[in-house]
Amino acid sequence: MAAAIIPSVDDALRSGGRGPGPVLIALALLLAAAFVSQQLFVPPVVGLANNGDFEKVMGYAGLQYLPGASADRYYSWIQTRFAVVPPGWYRSGYLTTETLLAFLARGLHTLRPGGDVFDIRVLGAVHAVLFLAGLALLLSASRRWPAPLLVASASLLVFVFTDVGYVAPLNSFYSQTASLVFLLLTLGTAALALSRGGLRGSLLVVYFVSAALFVASKPQESLQGPLLALLGLRLAGAGWRRRGESSAWALALALCLFSLWYNLQTLPAYRRLAKYGAVFLEMLPNSASPGNDLAALGLDPTWARFAGQTPFPRDFPGDAFDRLGYTRILAFYLEHPARFAALVRRAAPSAFELRPPALGNFEESTGAPPRSKSRRFALWSSLRARLSPHAAVALVVIFAAALASAIVGYPGRTPAGRRAREGLVVLLLMASAEFFVCVLADSLFGLARHLFLFQALLDLLVVAVAVGLLARLLPAGSEKTGSRVVHTVLRTVGS
Repeated sequence: MAAAIIPSVDDALRSGGRGPGPVLIALALLLAAAFVSQQLFVPPVVGLANNGDFEKVMGYAGLQYLPGASADRYYSWIQTRFAVVPPGWYRSGYLTTETLLAFLARGLHTLRPGGDVFDIRVLGAVHAVLFLAGLALLLSASRRWPAPLLVASASLLVFVFTDVGYVAPLNSFYSQTASLVFLLLTLGTAALALSRGGLRGSLLVVYFVSAALFVASKPQESLQGPLLALLGLRLAGAGWRRRGESSAWALALALCLFSLWYNLQTLPAYRRLAKYGAVFLEMLPNSASPGNDLAALGLDPTWARFAGQTPFPRDFPGDAFDRLGYTRILAFYLEHPARFAALVRRAAPSAFELRPPALGNFEESTGAPPRSKSRRFALWSSLRARLSPHAAVALVVIFAAALASAIVGYPGRTPAGRRAREGLVVLLLMASAEFFVCVLADSLFGLARHLFLFQALLDLLVVAVAVGLLARLLPAGSEKTGSRVVHTVLRTVGS
């Protein structure tokens, strides 16, 4: 989305499309593809170990662990080889577009003869193609920028999103992977549409299809549907005072209805588990009066005996607990702002932990110790982790800088410039929703992995703010100077 939201978008859209943009973008994509391939396909391959969620996708897709596979198949090491079995051997009721990608990878695998053993790198390749396509859209939207800004934007996007923290999940069955690739495709399409003057034609369809695949990747993403629908309408020129394109309105309404439908498909058992974590594993253990908190939630105060216990003890009154809604949990924290602030402070460090600490990256056959992490391509995630002790302040600074970029100069900008700033506001709202849903809707155990999509949104904001700051600092005439430097570099490389 960076191409659609930096403060210099007005000048970029008027730059005429000349210069080394296409060549620079091609070089950046080749570099990104090389970095991703080196991690996913070259031994020792990198992935993300199973925490118990893989079976929700593997069961529907018809993949199982091989007989004799390591008994320690969870957390410590990754598995790369799986048995191909009839689909549906396990029906968890968990619906995600990651299952569609797993089916696609299974189909590609079975095209070759003797394909009884599935290699997860086939799924990694499917993920990688979509991942790189999203980056390509983001980069293509900036092809008409001044050379210094294009170089800065491309360098930051490649550096940040080829970090092992983002690449390792591509060799996995986690639904968060579908969230990431379809988010990049959605925002990349939006950015490209902005650079072309609006969201229409095939881009309109690609945008809303990508958005639908994104919101159906995980139940928590379904809340993003209305925001993406609103962004699509604005980019299509469908304002509140005029009808705009009827197709844009129809697709926006369809996305909102689809998001609602998908949210309602979440099984009560999954909702109960998440709410139990939010109340009995997070709220009550940090309370001076658990009984009073339960009463404030409309629950039996005697249930305080379950605080801190493993979910669903035998005598836990699950049916009665199901009547508690998330709106009541949110209302409780709004009525107790000090408790809410304390919850956010406890959660904030996880916003900068891109790599889940409990999950390994390597196969056991490599000889790596249990839960080992790859040190290659890990500079960005390491830098992020250093902000964990100051997480709350860092989040405030990043959000404030992004909001200032969206507000400053908004009235006097061109229509494209205003749409760009509105896109930045939507990105801020999406990041906020992602953070608070993860924090309020479950316990903070494993929060770093649950915040994976928030971390991607946060990094897009960081890239946008950094490039926007550079645009303001560049002196007059730097575009021509930068173009001459880039042309010199390209001639040198070509020779």
